[in-house]
Amino acid sequence: MPDFPLAARGYHRHQVDAFVARIEGTLGRAQLFAPPVTAAEVGEVRFAIVLRGYRVQAVDKRLEEYLRELEVRENGEGRRLSAAEADRLIGLVRNVRFVTTRLNEGYDEREVDDFLDRLIADLRGRRPRSADVRAARFTTTRLRPGYAQPDVDGFLDHLAAEIDRLS
Repeated sequence: MPDFPLAARGYHRHQVDAFVARIEGTLGRAQLFAPPVTAAEVGEVRFAIVLRGYRVQAVDKRLEEYLRELEVRENGEGRRLSAAEADRLIGLVRNVRFVTTRLNEGYDEREVDDFLDRLIADLRGRRPRSADVRAARFTTTRLRPGYAQPDVDGFLDHLAAEIDRLS
């Protein structure tokens, strides 16, 4: 089991521990005492935020790794995109523009931009995974610039649907 660092405010430790134990059991690294976990379930999981919980970024990063492992286990590597398909999706990602917000909650611009850069690298390898796009989580901002959440979420949903259609 991973040992996650603690934060002043973070994910509920018992919820994370129970879910990670199920994942480890599903992957055959530990005894499984509950139903196996699917990649879709990992992509949709939400934990309560509490005082003295696990650091959110550390847990999210490990969940992304688990997600990839489960996807390979469930689906294999999937179809490789053609160069033209990958180029079209890269163009979508490069040309997207999000509305910025300062007073309303938004997503941290740097985190979104970094994710899109990693996504372009995956597209260049021509093996993107829609579950990675759907599992993307970003820190929210308030009273400082951030991307409007509906814009980012809508674009990522559209992109994941395109990847599913092409795979």
